[in-house]
Amino acid sequence: MNINQRLSKNFTLNEFLRSSTAERDEAIAKDQFNPPENIVANLAYLCSTTLQPIRDMLGVPLRITSGYRCPSLNTKIGGSKSSQHMHGQAADVQLPDRFLSHPATRRIRRKISERVLAVTGRPLRSDVNANFQLFAYVCLRINELDIDQVIHEFGNGYGQPAWVHLATSPGNRDKRQILTLGRYLPNRKEKPDLVTALNYGTDYVESAAVA
Repeated sequence: MNINQRLSKNFTLNEFLRSSTAERDEAIAKDQFNPPENIVANLAYLCSTTLQPIRDMLGVPLRITSGYRCPSLNTKIGGSKSSQHMHGQAADVQLPDRFLSHPATRRIRRKISERVLAVTGRPLRSDVNANFQLFAYVCLRINELDIDQVIHEFGNGYGQPAWVHLATSPGNRDKRQILTLGRYLPNRKEKPDLVTALNYGTDYVESAAVA
């Protein structure tokens, strides 16, 4: 198998197979680095319908921190038994910090800020990280993208996710879920509506906490 094959213009299969855990375990590596054709097809669908359009619009590379996980790898790292990662239908993604200051991204950053203000009535805080900008962008376009789930995952608090989980699959009826996972949440998990999700990046969260 050619793990360097392109799944879309800016994404290769290798990006979705990387795993330091698998590299240290020969039995896991055998499955992780030789995915079946249906997994590769699912990853290509994820790239073409979701990741590539997002990358094109944001104008900077997306970093895949976790893509496909063979079942043994998913078990090893304690992943959910129903994880879409095992089917090649999900990726954990980071947006580089340079997105926040690069001249080429100024226009899309302004659009995101304007849309957040229009939806929530509040401006974005100055301390939101690049990953939140990615989360906000996907939430704002959730009805246009073929998204199963977008998740604001862990990190240092509201507006500062460590990464954004994006899941996409053909034919799934359970679409367009917005979720949040983190120890800063009362129950470590929330299923916010659009306004609440975008308010993670405004002063609404801080004012609500004080109240």
